[in-house]
Amino acid sequence: MNVGEVKEMLSLNEVAERLGLHYMTVYKYVRSGKLPGHKNDGSWEVAEKDLSSLSELEPAPPGRGHRALGKRSGLFLQAIVAGDQPGSWSIINGALESGASVEDVICEVVVPALRSVGDEWAHGRLQIFEEHRATSIVVASLGRMQGLPQRRGRKRGTVLIACPPNETHGLPAAICAELIRSRGFNPFNLGADNPIETIINAASSTDELVAVILSTVSSTPQNVVVDSVEMLAKGLPGTPIMVGGVWPELPDSVVSINGFPSMLDQLEQLSAS
Repeated sequence: MNVGEVKEMLSLNEVAERLGLHYMTVYKYVRSGKLPGHKNDGSWEVAEKDLSSLSELEPAPPGRGHRALGKRSGLFLQAIVAGDQPGSWSIINGALESGASVEDVICEVVVPALRSVGDEWAHGRLQIFEEHRATSIVVASLGRMQGLPQRRGRKRGTVLIACPPNETHGLPAAICAELIRSRGFNPFNLGADNPIETIINAASSTDELVAVILSTVSSTPQNVVVDSVEMLAKGLPGTPIMVGGVWPELPDSVVSINGFPSMLDQLEQLSAS
C-alpha cells in the first residue's frame, strides 16, 4: 500500500476540534450514521477523508451539541468557582426549561466546567478549597437532578457503579449514575473506595442487574484496576463488567469505556442484546 493510500483515522475529539463543533455533536452524527465511523478498542474513529461529508449535513438541532449550552457551561463554571450554589442550579434549571435533557446538561454544561476547574487547579490558578467547593456544588446539583421527572416506560434493569479500593474520587461515579438514570436504567451507586467483596455482595443481591461499572480516574493505580477486575470476574461470572478508561492487561470480556458517551452506548448495546 502506498503512503498516500493510508487512511488517517481521527478520534471524535480530533474531529470536533478540526471542524469547530462540540464533541457531542460529532458523536450524534456518528451514532445516527450521518458521519461514517467505526469502533477501535471501544472508541469511535472517523476517516479523515469522510469529513467532507459533514458539509452536506444540516446544522445540529437544539439540545446536544447546541452552542447555547456551551455558553451556559461558561456561566456554570463561574458560578461553581465563586461558590454560588443557587446561581449554579439556576443555570442548570434554565437549560432544562429551555428543552435540554438531563443528559445534554451533564455532558455539555457540567462536565466541561468540571474539566476547566481541574485544569485551573492543576495550573495553580485555583486553590484547593475552591476546587473542593466547586465539586461539592456539582454533587449537590446532581442530587437535585434525582428529583426531576424520570423517563417513562418500562424499567430497563439496574446498573451497579462503584469505585475500586482506595479510589476516593466519587464524583465520576455520581455523574455516571445520573446519566444512567436519564436513559431509564436504575443506578445503584456505591460511591468511592469499595472493597471488592462489597461490590460482589451488592451485585449478587441486585435483581435485573445489567452490568457492573468500575469507576476509575487516570490516577487510579493500574494494578488496582487489573486486580479488581480479576476478582470481580471470578466473583460475578457471566456479569458484564465495564471499566472507566482504557487500561492494558484487562481480559477481553471486560469493556473499556472511554468517556460517558461510550458508557451509554455500551449499555444500550447490552440492553438490546
